[in-house]
Amino acid sequence: MNGRCEAKLKKLVEQEPRKVGYPFSTWTCADLVRELVKDGFKKVSGETIRVHLHTLGYRVLRPVLSIASPDPDYQQKVKKLEKYKKRAKNGEILLYFQDEIDLNLLPGILRCWTLQGTQRKVMTPGVNIKRYGLGAVNYITGKTLHRIEDHKNSAGFCAFVEQFMKTVTQSPDYHGQKIVWVVDNFIIHHSRKTIQFLEQYADQLVIFALPTYSPWLNAIELLWKHLRRRVTHNHLFETIAQLVQAVYSFLKSLNRTPQLTLSIIGATE
Repeated sequence: MNGRCEAKLKKLVEQEPRKVGYPFSTWTCADLVRELVKDGFKKVSGETIRVHLHTLGYRVLRPVLSIASPDPDYQQKVKKLEKYKKRAKNGEILLYFQDEIDLNLLPGILRCWTLQGTQRKVMTPGVNIKRYGLGAVNYITGKTLHRIEDHKNSAGFCAFVEQFMKTVTQSPDYHGQKIVWVVDNFIIHHSRKTIQFLEQYADQLVIFALPTYSPWLNAIELLWKHLRRRVTHNHLFETIAQLVQAVYSFLKSLNRTPQLTLSIIGATE
């Protein structure tokens, strides 16, 4: 298969079949062979197509469901977020990405090495128990702060803000760089209780709400995904206390390797 044929193959596989008039939704190797032949290329086997797709870096993986943000101010908010990032890199502000994570005693499932013909089994608890983590990661230093609560509510969020401000500012009379928190639109971030509580930090802390339904813009989501892979998936902890301790220990270890955290959240140059 020559370079021109490989280029055509890559172009085909990047297209959604139905968007270009085909009555199916997923390419098979046989489908790709037929399309290449239609375009005048020599007929090859489906196995040859599979090998060349692997050479080009393609694998058969599950796609993820996605949703476009319906926020009418999406582009404007994205531009403002980029400005915050630039200001943080210039040392003008302290920029943190903040979010919550559900911690379930019922473990999540992740693909793992398994002997062919067998199936690994992950035990489940008789009753699922939940806790809720709150975290904030510094976009420049990679340092994180975190807290775990029994409930995901405004009281817990306000308690985390208070913990954060005491840790970062270390003074009620803080007059250093303005701190910007990037948050999603979950109700506890803008409830009446939260708004009233945040008034005391109005001169120090700015809450920037992302466009609605845009989790890909919140860098800490990648940190949570990493935590799930490394801590909460494929293992049943005996108690919720053991799960919480494992999460605390993992986040504490990340703070010893902030460059790793920056690479996880995509904040490295």
